[in-house]
Amino acid sequence: MVKSIRMALAGGVLAATAALGATACDPQRAVDCARLALEVGGSVDDVGRALDSEDPAGFTDAADAAQEDLGALRDDVSDTDVRAAADSVGEALDNLRAVGDGEVPDLSPLNDAMDELTSACSPG
Repeated sequence: MVKSIRMALAGGVLAATAALGATACDPQRAVDCARLALEVGGSVDDVGRALDSEDPAGFTDAADAAQEDLGALRDDVSDTDVRAAADSVGEALDNLRAVGDGEVPDLSPLNDAMDELTSACSPG
């Protein structure tokens, strides 16, 4: 499941890169998408690695960092679709952090939120 999140992140980076080259795309939206994909993507990767290694403290630290990155960047995003997708990623991170000890976290909401971000950042 973590690999599928990483694939969604890669798709987000590719979509943002494609948006930068699209002449019909709003340049600020493309920049917002690229920043979100790169910054938040790295943090979400850290969350996945912590889950893979079964490191609860690492997971908490990574989830906190991802939430901080997302919060800092979200405030600078002007596009409403991209902002809504960023909010979905934040909600998915909150839900992951609410999982009790010993429970297996469901990563599909985070994967879905990253897909939403990829979709919001796709040109056209």
